[in-house]
Amino acid sequence: MRATTRKRQPVMSPKRWLAVFLVALVAVIAVVIMYYNTIQQPFWDSENPIRKEAKEAAGLTEVSSITKQVWDTTSWIVKGENDAKEEIYVWLIGPEKTVQTVKASEATDKDTVKKAVLQKKPDAAIKRIQPGTLNGQLVWEVFYSQGKNPEKYSYDFYDFRSGTYVTEYHLPAKTAS
Repeated sequence: MRATTRKRQPVMSPKRWLAVFLVALVAVIAVVIMYYNTIQQPFWDSENPIRKEAKEAAGLTEVSSITKQVWDTTSWIVKGENDAKEEIYVWLIGPEKTVQTVKASEATDKDTVKKAVLQKKPDAAIKRIQPGTLNGQLVWEVFYSQGKNPEKYSYDFYDFRSGTYVTEYHLPAKTAS
């Protein structure tokens, strides 16, 4: 004899599956954000005293960027604005955090340095331009690559105020083994 009763509804309807999926997605996103914050926290904590020192030393009211540069010594370069809304760069150089300040209006801008590099080396693929120090001199550090197979990486340094070429360093090319 045949059963005349209907089949019961499944426990997990499409709406319930969607709800479970959304909850799982939110949980994964939350875990990724917490992981990112945990990894970045030591770096953010190291920037806070630098931000405070630069604000006190140069009278900055707002900080727009902080750059750490390691070459012959470790330097922190803080870019911000003062009360007069002038853009200012502040260097905290070495372990003793020697302070040097330069108004952006007294310096060569990043675009001028980029044009100088590309004029001198048209095939250069610029990876990064950042302020820094080289042998106690305030400079623009330009990191770029040239050529293909093997790609050669180099650093050019330009005086921060005048934009004149200072020197360059080439990294050894990767060779086939």
